[in-house]
Amino acid sequence: MSKPVSAANQKQTGVQFGIALAHRPTQIPPMRRPLVCLSVACAFWSLAAPAIFGAPATKEKFAPVTPHYDPPDQPFRMAPMPQSTRSIVVPVATNLHLAFDTALLRTHTVWSGRGVALLGPQYGLPKSPFISTNDGTVLWTMPPVFPWAVGTMPERLETKLPSYAAFEGVEAQGSHATLRYNLKDSTGRIVNLKESFATRPNHAAGLRRAVVLGPSNEDLWFLAHIEQGRTERLSPKGLLIERANDVLLIKLDGFELVAREAKLDLESETATEQGSEKGNPHQRIKGDFAQVFVKVPARPQGEPVSFRLDTEVCPTRQFALHRWGNIEMARWTALRGPTEPYRISKAGFTRPAACSTPSFRAEAFSLPKESNLLVTGMDFLPNGDLAVCTWAGEVWIVEGAQGSPAAAKYRRFARGLAEPMGLAVRDGKIYVGTKQALYRLTDTDGNNEADLFECLNQSWSYTGSYNAFVYGPVFDRAGNFMLANAGHSGRWDANYMGWTLRISLDGKKLEPICSGLREPNGIGTFGPDREVFVTENQGQWMAACKLNHVTPGKFYGHPSAWPAPQGEYGKHTRFDPPAVWFPYKLARSVTGFAEITDDRFGPFKGQLMVGDFQNAIVTRVQLEKVNGEYQGAVWPFLKQFQSGVNRLVYGPDGKLYVGGLQAPVSWKAVAPLDFALERIEFTGKVPFEVKEVHALRDGFELTFTQPVEAKAAADPESYDVTQYGFKYHAKYGSPELDHDGKENAATVIKVAGATVSPDKLKVRLKLEGWKTGYVTMVRSLDVKSGAGESLVNDTFWYTLNQLPK
Repeated sequence: MSKPVSAANQKQTGVQFGIALAHRPTQIPPMRRPLVCLSVACAFWSLAAPAIFGAPATKEKFAPVTPHYDPPDQPFRMAPMPQSTRSIVVPVATNLHLAFDTALLRTHTVWSGRGVALLGPQYGLPKSPFISTNDGTVLWTMPPVFPWAVGTMPERLETKLPSYAAFEGVEAQGSHATLRYNLKDSTGRIVNLKESFATRPNHAAGLRRAVVLGPSNEDLWFLAHIEQGRTERLSPKGLLIERANDVLLIKLDGFELVAREAKLDLESETATEQGSEKGNPHQRIKGDFAQVFVKVPARPQGEPVSFRLDTEVCPTRQFALHRWGNIEMARWTALRGPTEPYRISKAGFTRPAACSTPSFRAEAFSLPKESNLLVTGMDFLPNGDLAVCTWAGEVWIVEGAQGSPAAAKYRRFARGLAEPMGLAVRDGKIYVGTKQALYRLTDTDGNNEADLFECLNQSWSYTGSYNAFVYGPVFDRAGNFMLANAGHSGRWDANYMGWTLRISLDGKKLEPICSGLREPNGIGTFGPDREVFVTENQGQWMAACKLNHVTPGKFYGHPSAWPAPQGEYGKHTRFDPPAVWFPYKLARSVTGFAEITDDRFGPFKGQLMVGDFQNAIVTRVQLEKVNGEYQGAVWPFLKQFQSGVNRLVYGPDGKLYVGGLQAPVSWKAVAPLDFALERIEFTGKVPFEVKEVHALRDGFELTFTQPVEAKAAADPESYDVTQYGFKYHAKYGSPELDHDGKENAATVIKVAGATVSPDKLKVRLKLEGWKTGYVTMVRSLDVKSGAGESLVNDTFWYTLNQLPK
């Protein structure tokens, strides 16, 4: 049974450079106890050593929770940890794990025990605690330094990733993960590196790092260890480090092992729950430390070469010397697992869709419970299958998605990602935006499962906050990636929080476009020019949900991080208006959207379907340009979806696919299921609706889907028109304000005339007393069609930013 993680447990397992702060016993199956007693003994001896690089204790208090653990055959997990928010955890064995920091290309923690304790709502847990911890006994760590150097042994260690280094991604074969990165020498030559890991069978205190390097014009230096202790040379390729209460035994196979004692003076940052807003605690690391390097001589030509570095924790020097004579390099093995993708062919529970209308028919997919399909991104593959990413970090392929929902099959394509909030397909490749980075996922061996995870860009700051989501990607007209970074629970020095970002297709160039975003849980394109829009959620600095047109240099309201000026952070008095405000009574948490691009979905071509999570609905949005700026109207459309509506995409069949989720502990929707996938199609019956509305100098022109009954439509009394605005402040949301600023009120607008067009498809309303800068609500309760039908939706809300010139 999993052990709850409390505040005290987090302090014990959270951090540490050098050795563990406290012991958590590892549960060992009885049949394995005789085999691993040595491992446990080695691990135990490391416990008593003082915390050389221990992180400062935090004052954060959380109720105990039972963490989630990945299955033992999972090759990696991307997750925030106190030592690095950009951690990739690799299980070397069932009871031996390491965490690699992609921001510095270092293995920051190695431990024996259960694995990484995963926390957060994506695993059915509360929002806090959120940052994952290593659940076990820390064997050794590396402080926050870049471990590579080009040319000569570095006199001073880098604490930031230099421009000549880059993380490339992860290869995954079965349960085995290989990390890829590169260095550039001073001649401009790129040196590709691959680092993989292994251990001896049934041994939890020894780690092998195998590094494969391409040719280099200069010497390369790899910093393998930094420890406070006395070094003893055993051979040109072996040494030990006597720490306070145990001994590290280090043996190299290939090249040269170089040790030195040097002074270290740097700051170590520990990611905490509160640090995303208030700043994280720092610890000074200062003193004399043993530093162990591997020197790789220059090789301008030839095939890639490799070295293997073995590190074991031993209780005493005598035991280490005994082990020195018994290390068998060939007996080390890597964890292996299934090479075939996980498939689910059986249908899951089917709950009949409840959102059908006479004009739009809904079907629900029979999602297996095992899929845990908490939908956060969707797009179609060239073969017509649907790719779906989930909040828990998986990518699933819905095979036969355009056929019968009951007959669809589900294949897991990828897992271990850090909360992807968007997925896009281009040229058959799947791209996902995660909190840590933008990745391209590829199946290189043709077994229908991703085995190459290429990191295209990770240039933004990631605080590790629960709220630090990255939405997208989508592709703009030029084929660039567009991402929207949440500014919620951020701080100014967390780069690009609250910004929309443009990233080149090769991932090498990042450009900030506009700022002021809080929680933009929807990004997409609109129109033939693929102009980019983002939705926004009500909250601090956000009066209500809205739809923003991504425009260079604009600011949409929420304090944003660098490159915004520091002096403006949290001090704005104005913002650029959105294209559309969503009334709070209709939509409380707007999400993804999709454009209707043809007539197969009824009479609304060129408009947007926009989801709302909390109310489990889809709304309809029509946009128009007035004086070169977008503004428009929103209507209700469909309701009673089976889960909180989160992502929408149109299929090649012209039908709307709606993916939903909710987390009962934190993200709650007015819906019955934790996750759902539904499909909407037009039945052929045209609903009687206001199809579109256009702002005029003196009112609106309404276009209907069917001819109206002229008498009622021409009567000004058939229409109720009001206007309201909002406050702009740091508080959560805003009351509606009338023209005089009265709260929870609206100004009545006089309808001075209503003129029906000869074809009875349009009505021109003449309005008096209305103003720009307000939302205009229009109700047409008494308007009927020529056949006597009432409007399906009799109310719309138009965001009147400007009047036509």
